[in-house]
Amino acid sequence: MDGIVAVTYRCNCKCLMCDTWKHPSPKGGEILPRHLEKLPRLTRLNITGGEPFIREDLDEILGVVKKKAKRVVISSNGLLTSRILDVMGRHRDVGIRLSFDGVGETHDAIRGVRGSHDRALETLRGLKSLGIRDLGIAVTISDRNAGELVPLFALARREGVELATAILHNAYYFHKEDNEIRDKALVGEGIEGLIRAYLASSSPKDWFRAYFTRGIVEHMHGRQRPLKCTMACDSFFVDPYGLLRPCNVMDFPFGNLGEAGFDAIWNGPQAAEARRRVACCPSNCWMIGSVGHLMRQQVWSPFAWIVRNKWLGHPEAA
Repeated sequence: MDGIVAVTYRCNCKCLMCDTWKHPSPKGGEILPRHLEKLPRLTRLNITGGEPFIREDLDEILGVVKKKAKRVVISSNGLLTSRILDVMGRHRDVGIRLSFDGVGETHDAIRGVRGSHDRALETLRGLKSLGIRDLGIAVTISDRNAGELVPLFALARREGVELATAILHNAYYFHKEDNEIRDKALVGEGIEGLIRAYLASSSPKDWFRAYFTRGIVEHMHGRQRPLKCTMACDSFFVDPYGLLRPCNVMDFPFGNLGEAGFDAIWNGPQAAEARRRVACCPSNCWMIGSVGHLMRQQVWSPFAWIVRNKWLGHPEAA
């Protein structure tokens, strides 16, 4: 089982695609480390926000969740350089992905913070100097940065880290309903260039990222996702208030870790209702949090795609 925990909705960015920063969770009302003791044994756990490193007790949180999950990865904007390096220096076995939504001014404009690209790059290099191995950057693809995807991949290669992808979308906790890809041809061209770069790489991980990124194209065009969503069956989302939800898109809490144990919630009637809603969900999302575990479980599907598109010379058109 995989999990995602948003430990705060407080954030120090003002991203164009997310208004969470306008709706911060109260410092005294966020999930406590002792509540996370209730989590089950997990294969992978993503710690996200908001900006997780704003939590003053993140050290304690990591101490708890590392005992629960084989792999823990934090999603961060990378702006709190000193704080990030201080915490990660004590948790070098934890992974981290820093947001890079473009190169230089493009990133700064999307993130709403002047100089944020340079600060994130400083943080990235500081993490490398600490010896953090599970390290990468992540881009949310939009009309504004589609032309910079291959340069971002080149940046990742130069820095010796991974590049992960997502695409602009709406979610209840973004407090946004107007996120939309407007020029699908332009964005599709940028994504296809990145897919070709992934497939040309010597790293098998990049080949699988090409498959995932291909799914982003399918999502953008409203096509059915190739791997059926199983959130609330083998993965879950916990918000900063301790509410257990199917994912970070569907606004349906089905229990609170501050009030009950995980097993009681997971096997309860509201969880069954959550699974029913997931089964008929119209969102057709394609995000690594709801796809990554399926790619591992059904590895023959991405592998067959890789064989066709990398070695057999039958690339799929957008």
